[in-house]
Amino acid sequence: MFTAKTNYARIAFETILFYVSTGQLKKTEESKISPDLKLKTACVVSIYDTENNLKGCMGNIFPQKPSLYQEIIENAIAAAEMITKEDLNHIIVTVDVISSPQKVENFKELKPQKHGLYLKDNDGNSGFIMPGTKGVKTTEQLIDTAKKAAGIKTRENKDIEFMFFKSARYE
Repeated sequence: MFTAKTNYARIAFETILFYVSTGQLKKTEESKISPDLKLKTACVVSIYDTENNLKGCMGNIFPQKPSLYQEIIENAIAAAEMITKEDLNHIIVTVDVISSPQKVENFKELKPQKHGLYLKDNDGNSGFIMPGTKGVKTTEQLIDTAKKAAGIKTRENKDIEFMFFKSARYE
């Protein structure tokens, strides 16, 4: 069974374990939540099998909840949608805590292994790609993959807002 190395991954895994086993949400007293988990911060929770294949992933680069703790809980439950009780002994859980997105000023400074990319077009289509995504080695691949995630088909970049972010992964 998965043993979390960090508090963030432990919270996500215990949430998944309890939710998949009981169908219920585990309650935690506010006084037991550490100050870092009370910050309004975005995260992405990912679930992998023991072969490192992605089984589920949920999150956002902009906070959707009042605290990181709530972000982890909500994203863990959503990421575990396809996880069964039988899977629980064969999963690995990570939590990526996302930095505040910044406007891209120079595309040459983007590093696909270090930076994630968020984009949004004038029609409201938006999407993002995480730093270090498998198969993404160049800035062009980073942009193309983010466009695909957002459903943006144009090759032009003039009417698209580009923002980069970093993430810290917790296992």
